[in-house]
Amino acid sequence: MNSKITNALLGLLIVATAYTGYRQYDLQTKVDELIKKQSEQVSITPAVPQNPPAETSPFDKTYTDPLASQPNVPLTEVKFDRMEHNFGKISDKGKVKTKFKFTNTGSNPLVISNATGSCGCTVPQWPRAAIEPGKTGEIEVEFDSSGKSGEQTKSVSVTANTNPAVTELIIKATVIPTDK
Repeated sequence: MNSKITNALLGLLIVATAYTGYRQYDLQTKVDELIKKQSEQVSITPAVPQNPPAETSPFDKTYTDPLASQPNVPLTEVKFDRMEHNFGKISDKGKVKTKFKFTNTGSNPLVISNATGSCGCTVPQWPRAAIEPGKTGEIEVEFDSSGKSGEQTKSVSVTANTNPAVTELIIKATVIPTDK
């Protein structure tokens, strides 16, 4: 008779597990616990979770301001020497660099939390330390023309404690294919 109870409990546990939708439910551990409790002549009531975790999609995530996690970072102002750089005509066999110089024209330290290129061929480097009011810094942007041809326009998004939080810098080039 013990095997009938065990089989019934196993069946109930399997149905409950499937019903709740848990994919990573540790069935063997629960079965072992049930068999042990049954052998001790203890009344068993399988635990069925009431609220299974909701499935999430990466598309369910909402945009969050990168500086929102730093509520004590006061806003400041920044002025770049230029917002766009044109490399002119360049070969498709190499990398070119430029530097965008800037000044913290506000009254609080400037914190650049991120700088990202619009594609993998555009790589920015930015100062990680805070820039004090009145001081200057620079963002170096490297453009890899390999595999490109014709007119190219790329951007670098600079996120800082400014209003607006994101500043767009533009680089342009005309890539001339070299003979193979």
